[in-house]
Amino acid sequence: MSNKVVFIHGSPRKNGNTRAMSRIAIQAVQDNKADVFEIDATKLEFAVPGCASCMKCHQSKEFGCVIGDELAESVATLIEYDVIVIATPVYWMSYTAQLKMFIDRMGSLMKFDESGEIHTPLEGKLLAILATGGGGLDNNLSLLEQQWSSVAYMLSCRFNSCLFPNVPVEAGVLKYRSSAL
Repeated sequence: MSNKVVFIHGSPRKNGNTRAMSRIAIQAVQDNKADVFEIDATKLEFAVPGCASCMKCHQSKEFGCVIGDELAESVATLIEYDVIVIATPVYWMSYTAQLKMFIDRMGSLMKFDESGEIHTPLEGKLLAILATGGGGLDNNLSLLEQQWSSVAYMLSCRFNSCLFPNVPVEAGVLKYRSSAL
């Protein structure tokens, strides 16, 4: 059985540096015989941006967002994967807004019991972040890494990160070349 890996793209730049780095990572994952899937969070249609805080997902026995839109459907598929990779540039010390909507809806994949313990079908999976930043690691990519590692810890997931500091801001400066692999 091969691993199923999903890359969730959060960069609005289709030919930007984060996408270039993602393509290299995806090729490496495929070279290791894993099945790769991609979700472009910037293109998902939604009825409500992010979480509406209706709490219906926590009142239901099923895991998933009750808002019947493409964003909810994409988040629900995360249960199927062994590895979940968030790929994003750093915008204002965090994820892009498009990716933040996706991450907010991920809250529908957990439930709290009476003692406050979290139950989730994501437990034991590997959550990873692939991020590019125009600045250094400190107070930039490190903050984003802390956010995602906190989510992984809360969900009882393993965590990994691949951070690329000081990447040129100009879109597409990092060119993907298959011959480089």
